[in-house]
Amino acid sequence: MRWPPRLSWTSTYLRQGFRHFVAINYGGQGNERWVILVAVLDGKSRLSVRWEEMKDPSKWISGWLKLTRKEANPSKGNNISGNKIEKKDEEVCLHVSKDSGLLIPSRLNQIRPWH
Repeated sequence: MRWPPRLSWTSTYLRQGFRHFVAINYGGQGNERWVILVAVLDGKSRLSVRWEEMKDPSKWISGWLKLTRKEANPSKGNNISGNKIEKKDEEVCLHVSKDSGLLIPSRLNQIRPWH
């Protein structure tokens, strides 16, 4: 899988009660690469995930799989814990990067690539 990461991701299992996520930031070098994800249905549910884990197809699938509502979020409120970080890494910022394409208006002339 190529770096930098894609914007959309599907977890193979529930994470904080959700399976569909959007990448809002990424960084690091080599084996220390990371991606910050936010749940599509709940902007308060955010994860910091190591890139090595993101490349594992038994854990993450690039893009959004078409899921039934029950598969995507079987029990609203179940396993949702606010801004809990899946992988504890206090050095990773949970803010949206300026070049994520999610901030409007964007005054940046140069934007990092996303796939």
